[in-house]
Amino acid sequence: MHTAHRLLVAVALTGAAALGLTGCLSSEPFPGQPGSRVLNDSVTALRGASTFTMSGEASGQGQVNLSISGTGECKGTIETRGGGTLDVVRTRDHTYLRGDEAHILAETKDMPEDQASRARKEMTGRWMRTEATDPAMKGLTNLCDRDGLLKEIYSIRGAEKGALTKIDGQEAVTINTPEGVFLVATKGEPFLLKVTTSGPSPIDLAFTGINQPVQVDVPADKDVYEPDDNG
Repeated sequence: MHTAHRLLVAVALTGAAALGLTGCLSSEPFPGQPGSRVLNDSVTALRGASTFTMSGEASGQGQVNLSISGTGECKGTIETRGGGTLDVVRTRDHTYLRGDEAHILAETKDMPEDQASRARKEMTGRWMRTEATDPAMKGLTNLCDRDGLLKEIYSIRGAEKGALTKIDGQEAVTINTPEGVFLVATKGEPFLLKVTTSGPSPIDLAFTGINQPVQVDVPADKDVYEPDDNG
């Protein structure tokens, strides 16, 4: 499971769609193609999409829901380890984060009360802006990096085709591997639709909204503060 965990170590997903055998399913998806070929082709197809939305739940992280473009722009929400939720907007130049009340309280709980009070006032309802290249944003940068996020799925050994199922109304074939279970669309482009692993670091991610436009709106300057503003 190490490969899949490295792939998605910062994120993940719970409820994109319930799995179940419904409707009329094809009898032999990708005839003559081994599971490894189907899995690699599904990653190639998803990497070739202009956009997709990644949602779910993963080890060390709460729920995430991020819409990602091929240029590294993304927006959405991430639950934080310390508590609360962050709204995320990432452009090619900057990262913007806005915490909810629970996140702000968690971030300021160990500050002296006068400093915490000032910080909460500055942070509430406002976006923190950093450079996109800021090392402190590496985890988020990795999440918004479409190619980096998917590249380690290539060449997973022991991939075998399994049962047909449906996810979110789409027919999919199950690809079973030592790293986990992958669902691949059987109609149209063979997009990777879901990744599930178990064990001590479980991952459950779905990929939806493929090739749907992602509108990334930059917050207004009046709603932005720099990290050092609270210093």
